[in-house]
Amino acid sequence: MPKPRPKTGERRETRQPLKIDRLPPSVHDSILFLRNVRGKTWQEIEALSAEPVKLEDGSKGDGFIDWPALDFKVLELFPDMRLPHTSLHRWYDLRVAQVQRQVLDSSIQARKIAEAFVRGGVEGDKEGVINAARDQLMSVLSEDGTVKGRMNAAKGLIVLAEIMQSARANDIKERKVQADERKLKLLEAREARAIRKLAEETERLTKKAARREITVEDINRIRERTFGLPPVAKGA
Repeated sequence: MPKPRPKTGERRETRQPLKIDRLPPSVHDSILFLRNVRGKTWQEIEALSAEPVKLEDGSKGDGFIDWPALDFKVLELFPDMRLPHTSLHRWYDLRVAQVQRQVLDSSIQARKIAEAFVRGGVEGDKEGVINAARDQLMSVLSEDGTVKGRMNAAKGLIVLAEIMQSARANDIKERKVQADERKLKLLEAREARAIRKLAEETERLTKKAARREITVEDINRIRERTFGLPPVAKGA
């Protein structure tokens, strides 16, 4: 039993050739401009397609297809020299709207895969790496099954691996910097404690000196804490 023909808006399994595809790219651009920029309906675009590009007096007409300049085989596809609004709608749906939806779906899929890659291997701020990986995966997912497509996909995966490797290397550098900063803070804290103790000891000895009460133990404490010298023996 043959499969039912897809309705407008439904995804086609294969790319079907359409008559409008045979027209010059400039005609395709005009259709998109009239639809997306000028906001014309398909019926209005059909009417404009039948209008002349140039009028008899040489001035510019409202049409956008130079029918007499087309190849005869292409002209045979449009005996009325106009684009039916149903054909316009179907062409737009297959060649533009559906492609946009597929690109959006692929982008979402690529981002999910990229997040899975990045979350497992990179610490810290990952948004930039995720976006780079998503873009690369988009190119991989868009390739077909041809030899060239498989080669392009393989190249894309190599680039993805390079992105991940670079991200991990940057992550390691960042961790090292953070570790060095923590070490520096510890050293600064230890130095601050030593200075505070030295200030306290100096103040205490100053008071003792005023009373002429400095002992050998006091001297040894200064030698050890300030200069790291061994204590002196009593009576030395």
